Amino acid sequence: MSFDLTVHFPKERMPSPQQWQAAIADRGFPLKINTNLDIVTLKGVLPCEYQGKPGGFESLYSVLSLDDLRYLEIPESSPCKIMFSAHSPREEFLGAVIAAAVLAEMTGGLLMDPQEGKTHEGAEAIAWARELERTHENPAAIPRGGNPEFKSPKPWWRFW
Repeated sequence: MSFDLTVHFPKERMPSPQQWQAAIADRGFPLKINTNLDIVTLKGVLPCEYQGKPGGFESLYSVLSLDDLRYLEIPESSPCKIMFSAHSPREEFLGAVIAAAVLAEMTGGLLMDPQEGKTHEGAEAIAWARELERTHENPAAIPRGGNPEFKSPKPWWRFW
């Protein structure tokens, strides 16, 4: 299962991969993203290292239409969106969390976590990433993908 995050931000604030990596390092995170890729055209895995261990997470850049922004209730000033998707290895999960939080903070953007139904902005996004990084050793602390609305105690084969 995957863990998904989305960051919405103004187009003029899109950082270069080098600026993004510098911001990650400036905030003291042990994450290195591949800075030799064009984030805008990347449609797939963004390789990274977390604490020197290789990993990566899926990244997809898009620009939303005004209709989509209104439907999603995203400010019209933030049409750019990068969707992050990671799987269970902690290097992938924490790489996506840290990259998304730093991107949201440095662009004045909005980080959306559909698993928890929460949004994070600015310094609060960084604090959220630090808390997840701190608790990453506990498997229960790492959110799992899926539909947070669906919490049936019955196995799927016992619904009839």
